[in-house]
Amino acid sequence: MDKVKGISIIIIAIVSVIVTVLVANILLDTTGKVNQGNFRISDVIVESSATVTEVQDQTIKIDKLSGLVFDISQTNTISILVESNVKASEIKIENLVVTNPELKGNMNISQKDHHKYDITPELNSFPIYLEQEDSKYIIRLLLDNDNVLTDKSISDEYQEIRYDAYIFNMLDVRVSQLQFNVSFDLVIKDETGKTVKTSMSLNMPTDETLTTGMSILRQDVSKFIFTVVD
Repeated sequence: MDKVKGISIIIIAIVSVIVTVLVANILLDTTGKVNQGNFRISDVIVESSATVTEVQDQTIKIDKLSGLVFDISQTNTISILVESNVKASEIKIENLVVTNPELKGNMNISQKDHHKYDITPELNSFPIYLEQEDSKYIIRLLLDNDNVLTDKSISDEYQEIRYDAYIFNMLDVRVSQLQFNVSFDLVIKDETGKTVKTSMSLNMPTDETLTTGMSILRQDVSKFIFTVVD
């Protein structure tokens, strides 16, 4: 009887050790868990407008506004504020997907004063140049539909020209013809080698862009939570 009791105690001890190890591994494994890591997105703002460039022959005298000829680009800026208590060693965009608007010129993405990438099916990822203020990283992405309209002029009913997105109204362009979606993973590696990512999906421009000339839309950051991936 004592022998059987002793074997039972040993078996129970072994099972307890196995269970403890399994539970510890589960608790310590942060891979894929939300709100892990050392980075947090505290603000995301999307600004949309347009740039209007006169392209008519400057040597020809223009007597009325309808004689002016324009190229028009629809412009967007995505500003992302990331807070952290550690230093980032690398930030990049991965799995970039941009849907085509009905009216499409040259779609491209960039950071100010850095390389401009044409948006093609082959453009899957690109690095982000670090811009830091105190413990915050600022990511500004310029996402533009360049020359979406070319060689355009307005009718004589207008007495002035707006050099912003309101000009689309003057040309009877609907916001639905310009709207598109961009989605991507924002991936950050810290100085210890730990990597986190969050997936983002944004629509632009908004109706307000065409009615007021520009829009500034703050996003709900609760949708953008980092998870540990490495």
